[in-house]
Amino acid sequence: MFAEERLLRIVAMVNKLGKATVAELSESLAVSSVTIRRDLERLDQEALLIRTHGGAMALQNNKLEITQEKSFSEKEEAFAVEKERIAEAASKLVNDGDAVLLTPGTTNMRLARMLIGKKELTLVTNAANIVTHIGSESGIDIILTGGKLRNKSYAMVGPLADQALSGIRVDKLFLGIDGFDFNEGLTTPNLAEANTNRQMISIAKKVIVVADHSKFGKVTFSQIAPINVVHTVISDHLLPLDVADKIRGLGIELILC
Repeated sequence: MFAEERLLRIVAMVNKLGKATVAELSESLAVSSVTIRRDLERLDQEALLIRTHGGAMALQNNKLEITQEKSFSEKEEAFAVEKERIAEAASKLVNDGDAVLLTPGTTNMRLARMLIGKKELTLVTNAANIVTHIGSESGIDIILTGGKLRNKSYAMVGPLADQALSGIRVDKLFLGIDGFDFNEGLTTPNLAEANTNRQMISIAKKVIVVADHSKFGKVTFSQIAPINVVHTVISDHLLPLDVADKIRGLGIELILC
């Protein structure tokens, strides 16, 4: 394949999917990741796409990615297999007797189901749907924060949620995010959720980010916190190698599954 043909195929693939990782492009085009990174730099300079950490984003999707928030049902369908594996790996970090805090999200919904059977576990969450799905059967002590319910994410947010969290301390926070960027930090589309998430970080001994590979190199509207608050990241094997190396280089534990 000629270089110009490869460049055209990269642009077409990124525009079709909205974004693509170096690993995905490398596999699809049967060339090295070094070649793909070089191609992406050139295409970015020519304003044909937007280079991101570990991949590229289509030009027309950039502004929408910042502010547009998908519903829970839309998110649930994306990378379902990867999320199931991430949730399983996360469940292995939870010990009997722990107090854990789960943010709303499709991965944490799966994690909550996997915690059924743990002994003397206390689960704190601001996700109304997590409580609905596991509350009556789990045998787990569940604390649901108060607050205003957000229909898109089923998150309880606002002063009531933040006040409830201020009097609690937990062993582990499993934090779902919409964006993980080394410069912009952890982000989410909603200001109120970002504020509640910051409160959660402040009361947790250990902060564990649960996120599939599509969240890396992405920035959304509201910053939750810088990367240095994170102790552990759990993601899938499609996470680009350069991103994985950088995470480990920051002294953050990385679990790929």
